[in-house]
Amino acid sequence: MKAEFLGEDDKDIGVAVIDNTGEKHHIELHKADGEIYAHHCDAYADDPDNRTEAENEHNNQARRFAKYHVFCERGYDTVEHTENPAYVNAVRLVIQDLSDAEFERYFGALRQQVRSHHEDVDRPVELPAGVRAPDAVVYELDVWLGIDVPGSGLEAQARALAEAHDLDYDAGTRVTNPSDISDSDLAEWEAFGDHVVDLANPDDLELDVAAVSGIHVGYPNAQGQHEVQRADRPLDRQPDATLELMPAEPGPLDEFRAYLDHHLRCQVRDCFVGMGLLPPEAFRVIGFGKFIYARRYDHYELYPQLHLRDGDHSVVLG
Repeated sequence: MKAEFLGEDDKDIGVAVIDNTGEKHHIELHKADGEIYAHHCDAYADDPDNRTEAENEHNNQARRFAKYHVFCERGYDTVEHTENPAYVNAVRLVIQDLSDAEFERYFGALRQQVRSHHEDVDRPVELPAGVRAPDAVVYELDVWLGIDVPGSGLEAQARALAEAHDLDYDAGTRVTNPSDISDSDLAEWEAFGDHVVDLANPDDLELDVAAVSGIHVGYPNAQGQHEVQRADRPLDRQPDATLELMPAEPGPLDEFRAYLDHHLRCQVRDCFVGMGLLPPEAFRVIGFGKFIYARRYDHYELYPQLHLRDGDHSVVLG
């Protein structure tokens, strides 16, 4: 996959993408959110129904790669965070650095939910009535990152800013669920956070987990479609990664932490593969990452079976 910029104005940007078959795509998108409003490729029919399945997927790869190219080269937020390998890997690295107590606090309920398929323990979330095969569920947990203020050397400035916003810094940093804060106070804390970011050198910022969602439960419904029972989401912004776990034996806490690390490596792999790119070496792994990509690997012949333990990871992807 290759790309070059065609032009740019205040709102939009154009990208020419050469896909893995050598065909050229002209793609235009909004810089604010990555929405593609124009896409043309002479080699493929305009109507998706008149393309082969492989042509449709090459088209989709070109669209994903165009958004990512704009993000990498111009810095615009054009890729949904959960589909952006940079954000997904940032979540992976932050989880690596959590203490055992912090890890248990954020991911203990998810571990217990998975354990409930193997041991006689209570489930934090009951399975939906439509679940016919309990072991066919996929558990999802959204993760949001925030700034580690002390770790970034910003505590003195943050305390002064909190006072200027009429906020109690110590009380605010003890809040574990943003939904416990009133809407007006949450708006003040968000403005405070923006000011803290403005003070910092981006290269000096340390991240930590800001919040996690409740446990979403995905399952095949009676029509064979993947349905998801959604839990509460504490923050009104897109998450930076979404864990998607099948109910495999999680093992002790340290093994579960390693399992999540491998799972997120697989997700980073999926992000790159979905753009028609060979992942960096650290992410050339086999295993279950994103549910939608497991389906794609099963469906499209142009992908190897990367979600299976016996998948062929020697296949050239880009």
